[in-house]
Amino acid sequence: MSKKIWEQNLKAMEKWYPSFADMIRNKEYTKDNVEIAIEESLDGEKIFRITKDNRQLYLGGKRNAKEPVNMWIERLGVLHKYAPVFLFGIGSGAYLKALVQNSKKEINIVAYEPSISIFLKMLEEVDLSKEIAERPIAFVVEGINEEEFEPIMRKVVAVESIGFLKEEVHPNYRGFYKEYLLKYVKLLQRMAEGIRITYNTGVLFSKDLAQNVLHNMKYICGGYNTKKLSDVIPHEGAAILVSAGPSLNKNIMELKKAKNKAFIAAVDTAMKPLLKAGIKPDVFLTIDPHKSLGLVEIAGAEKVPVIAPACARYSLIERQKGKKIFYFDGYIIPFRVYQKNKKRFYGVSNGGSVACSAFSLLYKMGFDTIILVGQDLAYTGNKTHADGTFSEKMEEKDTRNMIMVKGNYEEKVPTLMNLRTYLEWFERYIEGMKKHEDIRVINATEGGAYIKGTELMTLKSAIEEFCGEETIDFECCIEKMESEFTEAERKKAVEYLHTIPEEYEEIAQNAGILKKLYRNLGKYSQSANPDKEKCMKVLKRIKKLTKKCQSKDGFQLINVTMPSAEYIIRNEYYLETGSIAGEMREIARKGMKYSELLQACARILEDIAKDTLLPIPIGMEGDLEEEK
Repeated sequence: MSKKIWEQNLKAMEKWYPSFADMIRNKEYTKDNVEIAIEESLDGEKIFRITKDNRQLYLGGKRNAKEPVNMWIERLGVLHKYAPVFLFGIGSGAYLKALVQNSKKEINIVAYEPSISIFLKMLEEVDLSKEIAERPIAFVVEGINEEEFEPIMRKVVAVESIGFLKEEVHPNYRGFYKEYLLKYVKLLQRMAEGIRITYNTGVLFSKDLAQNVLHNMKYICGGYNTKKLSDVIPHEGAAILVSAGPSLNKNIMELKKAKNKAFIAAVDTAMKPLLKAGIKPDVFLTIDPHKSLGLVEIAGAEKVPVIAPACARYSLIERQKGKKIFYFDGYIIPFRVYQKNKKRFYGVSNGGSVACSAFSLLYKMGFDTIILVGQDLAYTGNKTHADGTFSEKMEEKDTRNMIMVKGNYEEKVPTLMNLRTYLEWFERYIEGMKKHEDIRVINATEGGAYIKGTELMTLKSAIEEFCGEETIDFECCIEKMESEFTEAERKKAVEYLHTIPEEYEEIAQNAGILKKLYRNLGKYSQSANPDKEKCMKVLKRIKKLTKKCQSKDGFQLINVTMPSAEYIIRNEYYLETGSIAGEMREIARKGMKYSELLQACARILEDIAKDTLLPIPIGMEGDLEEEK
């Protein structure tokens, strides 16, 4: 061991991650059973020979160690300035050293090592102090801080940089550490896929989100929320969450036995099958900004209380005659309505699907037993949904090329990436719930994908065990639910909403000024040697004015209305032209484009806000509770 190299490496680490260096110094770890011998390759490079379970493996070419590293760097090519690079397996540090030496400082490097013994030997034998000191390399080592992998991953990978992401596995690690590598590589790939799904969903929904929020404000001022619902619903017994998976057809009639014995919450897609079967759920949830109205166009559906976030499709909310109950979903305007009255607007966890939100709600309401029905998360019988949802008889799909996951009653069932993402959300959420509460989750789906943490049971058996003889009139309980707001509080909320159109007017005016400033920046950058002082003055004004626009509550809805334009501009700001003048011209060009979009969007939302918010009466004479 070289004490000098050890100290130099740790001192370099302390610059960025002092607590991590302290853990190593204080030996807050347990070594694994790996033996490491130091050898020299024929081309003069230090290489590691590891022995594990009576097997030996060289981490680096025994004869030629330099060439593979050089070929790897050549294959990587010129990395984007803000690329996130994940290196799985550090070995002797040769690949990490080459990566640092051949990339820009702005690149985010995450180095994962599955063996603590290899990592410690590297710190003892290989001087990486210069490379470590140059930039904040995020080291994740199994046995020291492996729990940090996911938070670090989420910090360095964003929608702007997802296109530049690199995942590199040390070539000689697969032999001993395949299981560890697969675990983290898959975690990274799924998160990246999740970012893409979220972004694509944002683009898809952006057209409707803003107008939904603004239209729904008159109902949110009615003051019915999920906390008020929780206060009036007895939750000592069981709750049943009904989704519209294909297996629902198998046991839907059993639900009749649970009526008024368990609290029945349905997702919007399950409404038609339930009501056709003569089962009226106590509530249903909807979250989709452009959910098809056809899914709930059935006699009796309009009388069922609806639970929704502010962004849910307003025309669906509008048709409901029962109570309209809302929860906080991150939008500032509805949040302010509560905040200005010194009240809390409670939310639920969002796993991407309406069933995820419904499950979180039932847990937060305090039920100690939640029964899942129709929660297939897979193409059971090669179908997407239960019969009676989108059509009377759902057609079978070709599932031969789909992802296969463990089934409840079958060895493997086919599913899609988004469904698997929801499946993993359920598993993580259930695991977290059970750390804090003594709660049982019964999977009475009778088909579909296996959800870790649930107990398999038929719906018939679950109802017999968890639904006693005592009946509860949940409909009556919900009818008695009171508004969160007094007349005076509602008046204050509406007065605030009446200021939102003015905000959009101000943003539109400032966007016009921004466009002029960007145009001036473009003029100043026309010469080969632009006047830096003038450019900096303009950029400071642009920054100040942009910040002013972004400080308005209404700006958030502008942001979600044009995510594609925002993404393009943010992404292209990373691209370099090779000169200050060129970069300034690019900033000016994109800034003018963005300013035009900002102004146009602000005008559109100003008109919608005038049409939806200004007609809301300030007094209670325009009572906006449910239509009788």
